[in-house]
Amino acid sequence: MLQVNWPESFDPAKQRAYLDVTGRAVFTVIPKEVTEIAYIEPSEGADPFADRVERARQLAAKGIVIDAQIDVWGWGAENTMRLRRMYGKTSVPDAFGTIQILVPPAK
Repeated sequence: MLQVNWPESFDPAKQRAYLDVTGRAVFTVIPKEVTEIAYIEPSEGADPFADRVERARQLAAKGIVIDAQIDVWGWGAENTMRLRRMYGKTSVPDAFGTIQILVPPAK
């Protein structure tokens, strides 16, 4: 299992941790344009999150790591991470399955 030195001040609502292509843990601040995805009004039709997914794709193409549950579906970051820990997850794939997002330990 990967040993990660988590900063004491890590806040999953404002920061993201993920593994880069070399397997090294990277900590970054979540850009404002990512947090704005959850505020895009759901569209009518078969997929109410289609507009959010499209915006997430655009940002991911720029190299920004997108967490589908938090960024696209609008779930709260703290509770989402708590549920992931409860189910024994230490990492989850990003929205497009290319990057592993790390799950922080409980405080």
